[in-house]
Amino acid sequence: MSNRVLFVDDEASLLNGIKRRLGSQLNLVTACSGEEGLTAIAEQGPFSVIVTDMRMPKMDGVQFVKAAREKTPNSVFVMLTGNQDQATTIQALNEGHVFRFLNKPCQSHDLLAAVEAAQKQHELIVSEKELLQGTFVGAVGVLTDVLELAQPRLFGRAERIQELVGEIQKQFHLEGRWEYKLGAKLALLGFALLPEQERTRFEMGLDCRQELHEHIREAAAIGRRVIERIPRLGMVARIIGAMGATQGHVPPSSAKDDASLIETGATLVRAAIEWDFLVRQGLSSHAAAEELAQSLPDLNATIVDVLGDQVDETPCGNPTECAATELTEGMVLQEDVLTSDGTILIRRGRRLTWTIIEKLRGYQTSEVNLRPILIQSTETGSPQEPLLV
Repeated sequence: MSNRVLFVDDEASLLNGIKRRLGSQLNLVTACSGEEGLTAIAEQGPFSVIVTDMRMPKMDGVQFVKAAREKTPNSVFVMLTGNQDQATTIQALNEGHVFRFLNKPCQSHDLLAAVEAAQKQHELIVSEKELLQGTFVGAVGVLTDVLELAQPRLFGRAERIQELVGEIQKQFHLEGRWEYKLGAKLALLGFALLPEQERTRFEMGLDCRQELHEHIREAAAIGRRVIERIPRLGMVARIIGAMGATQGHVPPSSAKDDASLIETGATLVRAAIEWDFLVRQGLSSHAAAEELAQSLPDLNATIVDVLGDQVDETPCGNPTECAATELTEGMVLQEDVLTSDGTILIRRGRRLTWTIIEKLRGYQTSEVNLRPILIQSTETGSPQEPLLV
């Protein structure tokens, strides 16, 4: 976790004074303008705390904070202002999300106290994000593994949908949006709660376009109602709920309001689910992407390109047969895992996790026997790369 502090001020004498008084207590970097501050963030960041003057030529403090926050969203900002800057102070608070304001001239001990408080705020921000991205995403991964064991035909596609959403996120430079990752993991939850006949038609790929859209709308509404009951997952619930009505539009990357984030996430998840459905019906990646573009009239062209470029893979070569005790995390199934009576436990193409491996080992020691488990051969592709169909 970074504890570096960036000071931005156009007065070189002030920056030199800060270095003399606080340099032994803080890990300092200084910049003489907003432009230099942005360069320092790009080349020497991240910074946990950024202290900036309000009145600077060319780029004032408010403009700097808005630009800097785009590059370093976890940083906490402190602003130095004069008594005549009350209006701009309010503007900075409303637009720049500044943590604390200090009047100039400012005593060293007051400045140090403000920076230390900002450091603690930064730790809270990072810790909360780590909790959401690490603990929540990991816990949901275990949950979806368990659901897959209960309903392999449906949840066996969950990993593929997650991978597709991840690929699209990269193209839009949205890798940091943990809400989209979690939304992809939980996207099929609502389908599991559809009436059995409707769920079966969706699972088997029997829906026509109208039926598919209706089932997506129903599943989206159910999924939202279930997920919004979980604390801190309100945004994820709204993303899943919105995927039933999205037409494929992705707002500009500069749009950061909640409505835009939800619309983008809903589009990513909806496109992955519907494209996967079309591929299961036998369409190629390219044909499925073209069909999807007709289905969602406002679908972003980048999404169509990403999905159309997916490689159509089928199991090939000589698979490796493994006992349950020989399975390791990351292996990819070349064929469905079946019990001796033909019941499907795990669908082919699935990358194994410890949850699934433990379940399969449990079957091996029970009265229910497993048919041979076939793992994708390293000769036909790395076991770390899942099959795409």
